[in-house]
Amino acid sequence: MLLGVLMGTSLGLGQVQADGSVSERLLGQESADEAEESGLEHPSEHLVVTDFPGELTDADLAVWQEHVPDIRDVEIPSTADDYQQPALFFAPEDDEERPLLLVLHSWSTDYLQNIDIPLAQFAVANEWAFIHPDFRGENDGRPESMASDLVISDMEDALEYALENANVDESRIYLMGYSGGAMNALHLASRHPDRFAGVAAWVPVYDLISWYEFHAGSAEDYAEQIAGACGGAPEEGSEAHDECVQRSPKAHLPDVAGELRVLIAHGIEDDLVPVDHGLRAYNDLVEEEARISQEQIDAIMERGEIPEDVQERSLHTQRDYAGFDEAEAPVLLHLQSGPAELVVFDGEHDMLYRPGLEWLALQERESD
Repeated sequence: MLLGVLMGTSLGLGQVQADGSVSERLLGQESADEAEESGLEHPSEHLVVTDFPGELTDADLAVWQEHVPDIRDVEIPSTADDYQQPALFFAPEDDEERPLLLVLHSWSTDYLQNIDIPLAQFAVANEWAFIHPDFRGENDGRPESMASDLVISDMEDALEYALENANVDESRIYLMGYSGGAMNALHLASRHPDRFAGVAAWVPVYDLISWYEFHAGSAEDYAEQIAGACGGAPEEGSEAHDECVQRSPKAHLPDVAGELRVLIAHGIEDDLVPVDHGLRAYNDLVEEEARISQEQIDAIMERGEIPEDVQERSLHTQRDYAGFDEAEAPVLLHLQSGPAELVVFDGEHDMLYRPGLEWLALQERESD
């Protein structure tokens, strides 16, 4: 049995469509069904971001232009200050309305992040509009970085730029991010749940306080960067703590539970952003009876496996996930409640290109 219906019977303006089979909009395919081709082209041979050539943070316009010749390097005037935000942009050259794919770079780099090239190649091959904005660059400890009001404004500006400069099917606006990009995707979606047909968030940073505590004292710079952006160590009762809370998706996503289609995907062995971030994000998107208990989350974190009482609720024994299997990252858990889905896969801090894109392509919002 599925864990709920896609939406209630009453749909307002821009709500996720509820017509048709719920199963047809879920990740994967029912095991009893014959495998069907999606009709989408995946021109890149790369399946996961960790296998893309170079480092995860490599950023080079020349590499983009080599692999995506149709991409344009543009500037977007900020509506919040005098900043000119750089972005990479592609618009199909015809009069037909096309889907828009908005992709957000990860924590430690900027809008030229190379690992997102396969996503742009997909957009060009399938004639989707594509935008890859900078939103104040990497999260390096500057107060204007890391989900600041300026970052939110920049992402909004990028969306409006794409809508003004491409012929977009506004029922098929898609948002995608990996790691820090997934954090910001959840932020943007929580502010504008009526704009996006689907949001794919891979290994998201969900709670900056817990992520600070996880990395405090480690060799990584993340705790220092969080403290820099928030005005100090986020100790309980401090202004820095309050600032970090507000810059966390955890403070905003529960407000839009049930209002937008979200896929949360997390590797069970992620040692950079622990899997509990993804689990807690899912919990905040669903009704209480569909949540994963804290005891169950603790068991997953301690043992690195899915407890039997959680597996009993999973869809993964009833569905096939060719994209995950192809990438050697089999699905261990697949939960769905309302318009939210959670997938835990056998892997680390990674994003699988094809499953996320295929899932987004299934989603559509009502236009009126």
